Amino acid sequence: MRKKMYLRTIALFMVLALSGSAANSWAAERLYKMTGYITAIDQAHNTVVIEVPMVGKTFTVGGSLVSNATLERRGHSAHLADYMIGDLVVVIWKHTKEGHLLLSLTAK
Repeated sequence: MRKKMYLRTIALFMVLALSGSAANSWAAERLYKMTGYITAIDQAHNTVVIEVPMVGKTFTVGGSLVSNATLERRGHSAHLADYMIGDLVVVIWKHTKEGHLLLSLTAK
């Protein structure tokens, strides 16, 4: 009798542990990293548009920089004013209900 209760408790614990890790994986944010060219900058609204070349088409990533966005140019910390249209950049972004949020912008 005790052995059955012990096995049931272990089985319940395993089911709960697995369902908890599955829920965490669904809740995790998906971040995207792409390389493309800046086509627009709006310093007043802290937004950037990047065109990412893909096989036979172009993907547009445009959105606001988060308040703590990582901005780098040639290996050094930068400001949005340091970027120019046509710069080749690596952008890390995520999708939200409000649109794209840019987390990082690194000029090559």
